[in-house]
Amino acid sequence: MGIISKAFAAATATAMLAGSANAACWTPAAYQAAQVRELDTMLMVEALRCRKTSASFLGEYNRFVQVSRPALIQANAELKAHFGGLNAYDNYMTTVANRYGAGTDGMDCQDVAQVVRAGLAAKGSMDALFQVAERANVEPSVDGGRCRAVSKPSAAAIASRR
Repeated sequence: MGIISKAFAAATATAMLAGSANAACWTPAAYQAAQVRELDTMLMVEALRCRKTSASFLGEYNRFVQVSRPALIQANAELKAHFGGLNAYDNYMTTVANRYGAGTDGMDCQDVAQVVRAGLAAKGSMDALFQVAERANVEPSVDGGRCRAVSKPSAAAIASRR
């Protein structure tokens, strides 16, 4: 292998390691996407669990999905980019669905029906759905934690270094 090939291979490996280090933490956009997708998953699982009760909201949930489809697609794309592929994304979403399979702590069917109505009122806005998820205390379990913001030094800080 020539010197140029070795240098290229080393640079490629370094870039791949840097990319995976960045994917280990959750950017604000990826975390919000996770909240919106978890909100949808929670609502779907609860709609199925509650469909045979007097508090059934399955029809409202179906309308929520129709209205929110663009935001849900956007959230999916953000998560797939975060995970770097479909397999890791699928594993994550399976874990999310399993977590809600036993119910939602502190919420009954009527409570979740109110969350669906708030989701419908969001009219498909990603920002509004994120706020609904926040109010519903949807907190994704994120391996690697959330990324710390990297602040740019101020002009005064740069000048003081000289």
